Amino acid sequence: MDNATPAYQSLTVRSAVALAIAFAAQRAGVALPEGLAQDAASALIDLIVALGLIGVSIGRARARGPII
Repeated sequence: MDNATPAYQSLTVRSAVALAIAFAAQRAGVALPEGLAQDAASALIDLIVALGLIGVSIGRARARGPII
């Protein structure tokens, strides 16, 4: 499994998020242009991963500092 894809880059995950975005937009009565749901899904997953990494780095920095 040298070419394993991380879970957040999985096409299945991105497709599921894109479907959820498209469904929510349809329920809200918003017509999305072609391909916007996929772009939004990609951006949302990247944002979640970035925020998770920031949270982990803050947690590690706080754990190594003095306990107050």
